[in-house]
Amino acid sequence: MIAAMLLHRRSWSSLGIGGLMLWAVGFLWAGASPAWAQELRQLEGRYVRIVTDIRSTPAIDELPRAFDAAVPLWCQFWELPAAEVEDWRVTAYLMSDRELFRERGLIPDSLPDFPHGYQWGDSAWVQQQPSDYYTRHLLLHEGAHALASHAFSGAGPPWFMEGTAELLSTHRWDGERMELPIVPESKEAFPYWGRFKLLDQRRQTGGTLSLVSVLRYSDTSHRQVEPYAWTWAAAILFEMYPEYRTALLAAAREGRDATPNFTRQFVAALGDQWKVAQARWRVLIDGLDYGYEWDRHRLEIAADDPLWDGRPVERVVAADRGWQSVGVRIPAGTRIAIAADGECVIGREPKPWITEPEGVTVRYHRGWPRGRLLATLLPTAPVSDPKLEPLEVVGIGRQGELTATNESWLLLRVADEVGELADNSGGFGVTLRGGE
Repeated sequence: MIAAMLLHRRSWSSLGIGGLMLWAVGFLWAGASPAWAQELRQLEGRYVRIVTDIRSTPAIDELPRAFDAAVPLWCQFWELPAAEVEDWRVTAYLMSDRELFRERGLIPDSLPDFPHGYQWGDSAWVQQQPSDYYTRHLLLHEGAHALASHAFSGAGPPWFMEGTAELLSTHRWDGERMELPIVPESKEAFPYWGRFKLLDQRRQTGGTLSLVSVLRYSDTSHRQVEPYAWTWAAAILFEMYPEYRTALLAAAREGRDATPNFTRQFVAALGDQWKVAQARWRVLIDGLDYGYEWDRHRLEIAADDPLWDGRPVERVVAADRGWQSVGVRIPAGTRIAIAADGECVIGREPKPWITEPEGVTVRYHRGWPRGRLLATLLPTAPVSDPKLEPLEVVGIGRQGELTATNESWLLLRVADEVGELADNSGGFGVTLRGGE
């Protein structure tokens, strides 16, 4: 009997509200089996038991297997020993008709009116979504919350709690193999997920949020979908740079603290890197899109990069990387003359596309010929405003000039889509000189 199996595994004191409700469901299934019990079914996995009213399909029936495949990856991400989850299991209510669950007493009255999903202890409630991917994504999202609650007694304030859960639920799954965290490669492969649409709308209207604004999200912010996009992007930032890893792990272990002190301690742990993180955030948000490979878009800058003295600087700008610093800070008021030469390959289909610094006009990237040498000045001073001005990009080509209004890092790149750098090769030789 299901009821007997549940009681053998847990004591009454450890069942929790979700376990007690499921125990009652199991008892009725095994005994009286009323009509409403027939409307629900159980899907069993090692780390999850799913109670659902959704009819059997391959995508729904494999959800326990997908969940089980994610758990070791979550443990690896948080550097948790396998013993931490040996006896851990989540009860998830996956709902098509929410009222059916409410009428059966499977949604406690104490829960808030959540639009998509909610987690409480080792229980989770997930509303079925318009796509199989997004339904699975939400199940993993709530599962990531449940693991944080189990391992760290909480998941911190909203930006950390929701950002890391989004990071650990954005995934690829082929029915056997789970891969996370990832950045989706196309809208078609991740239907109804929609995070990039929200970010792009903000970029188009000049409403890009500063990193400080994201880290100040309130407890009620995530009643809307947009904050999930911003906090996910923040989690990407702190995961993509190895130098932030120690602070990220230390913060997770303070998850029981959801007060502003959590964020203050996290920023303090970053030290001088906090200033650099805010600058990197501007670059990340400017370019984050489908296919973004963070290994190719890491921006190597440092607060103590030398201040440029005007003497010539020579660098190579690689075509298979995103924005690249020339390695110096440009003093305010400095005019810079940039000259470039050489050639590189930007794509290989249907043939290798060879370009010089002016680029080729077969395709365009944000209005620039693909392969053109681009430049931008990234201010070194952190932005205090809640919103960010977009990066001002200049098409340099073979030669060009720009002037630093504020002390800035000079960044260069070869124009191409952020998700299409892997098949590029070569680069341009660049020389910087003081402008006239």
